[in-house]
Amino acid sequence: MNKYQIVESYGHHKHAGSKATNDCVDILTGLGFKKLAVSKSNEQYDFISKVKRQVSYIKEWSAIYSQIEEDSVLVLQHPFRRNQSNRFATLKKLKEKKNVKIISLVHDVELIRNIFSDKFYQKELNQMLAVAYKIIVHNDKMKQWFIDYGVSSDCLISLEIFDYLNKEPQDKNIHFSKHVQIAGNLKADKSPYAYQLEKLSNLDFDLFGIFYEPKQIPDNVHYHGSFPADEVPSQLNSGFGLVWDGNQLDTCSGPTGNYLKYNNPHKLSLYLSSGIPVIVWKESAEAEFVEKHHLGLVVSSLYELEEKLEELTEEDYQKYAKNVKKIMKKLQEGDYLKKAVTEALKDVTQ
Repeated sequence: MNKYQIVESYGHHKHAGSKATNDCVDILTGLGFKKLAVSKSNEQYDFISKVKRQVSYIKEWSAIYSQIEEDSVLVLQHPFRRNQSNRFATLKKLKEKKNVKIISLVHDVELIRNIFSDKFYQKELNQMLAVAYKIIVHNDKMKQWFIDYGVSSDCLISLEIFDYLNKEPQDKNIHFSKHVQIAGNLKADKSPYAYQLEKLSNLDFDLFGIFYEPKQIPDNVHYHGSFPADEVPSQLNSGFGLVWDGNQLDTCSGPTGNYLKYNNPHKLSLYLSSGIPVIVWKESAEAEFVEKHHLGLVVSSLYELEEKLEELTEEDYQKYAKNVKKIMKKLQEGDYLKKAVTEALKDVTQ
């Protein structure tokens, strides 16, 4: 059985935006999926550049069709973020003419997140559903959303959590601390809650990431700058990693807060693959994963943290850290995606 994956140019930045997709490419390559590239062409938006870009996409997707043999398996990472002429027609033809089994790996469902153009992503989602043989979704909560949308449960596979490849020693020392770590994009409109941390004056926060621009850094906040996604784990050696979103401290609110009820935040994978316990919102989809494996604290509000951390002993903390080590190993080795892809291939190989 021939196995392929479509690879777009994702880039490497000082945030996790490209880390998840790049990691999936590496894991799939290790499983024997041959890379077929779709180039990131020029970014100019004048009429001539747009035409040239689409002509290039037509040629590339035609070449992809020619390279893929009958009865192959093809993995796509969704959503596609750009209009690409000939993409959907090629995928449809591969399915219908060459009996290619398409596995769609979902990174985001923009209809749930609801912060981008619904029209574009509605079309993209419908095209995915039209060609997919199996769909790997984040977790059981997202799986249920797809079932409610009309997708057969037989087509859906839960990933559980995104892997996070890094080279941190799996026996690294994790030091007991009650500091709360926040890593990621710290832009005010992306992480508005991070600009209200002075209200939690009895807690200490360590921040790592781009675009942190407060008028004044509160006394209980320690900003450590930004690092490439592959280097952040080496900075996380103690305390708890916080997974939170929205503009409130007492709950996760707004579109991004609501999205936590369905998605696997890549930030959670970052913390766990770095070896530190976590703090997550009680209503988030991944709270169940954290509680099941005893990986840290689950709270309804950040105002609960002071009491919870006050009661926390070093023994409690090290128990969490020990449990995290087991998950750390799996995330670093790509075990969750490997398991999901193996399940998706079952029916193909029988």
